[in-house]
Amino acid sequence: MDILAKYKFADWLYNRFVEHYRKSEIAEALMYLDVLTHYKYFALEIRRLSDQRRHIKELHAKITKALKAETVDKLLLAGDEGIEEFNREMKEFEDHLRKIGLSEEYITERVSDKKMNYGTN
Repeated sequence: MDILAKYKFADWLYNRFVEHYRKSEIAEALMYLDVLTHYKYFALEIRRLSDQRRHIKELHAKITKALKAETVDKLLLAGDEGIEEFNREMKEFEDHLRKIGLSEEYITERVSDKKMNYGTN
């Protein structure tokens, strides 16, 4: 599932913010937020960027809300990188359960539960 090319730059800025914040590199994270903010204002001025503008606003709102609620560390990556991170984490979780010798039925249930609740814990 390929994310639309027109969203990739905003996703990239958002993901760099999330990655740097996770590493406690706050100054660097805020630089990416600043660029995303400027990109949002740029998109406001150009009429044909309405889809991008909506997407940028959503990403910016997620960051702003998380900063206010002090939950930035719980933000998930967006776009293709988010999908890759999700798949990698599910595979690692499944491999861990197999390594400790649990039954396939139990592993299937736990992986399914984890997928359904991904990002809520």
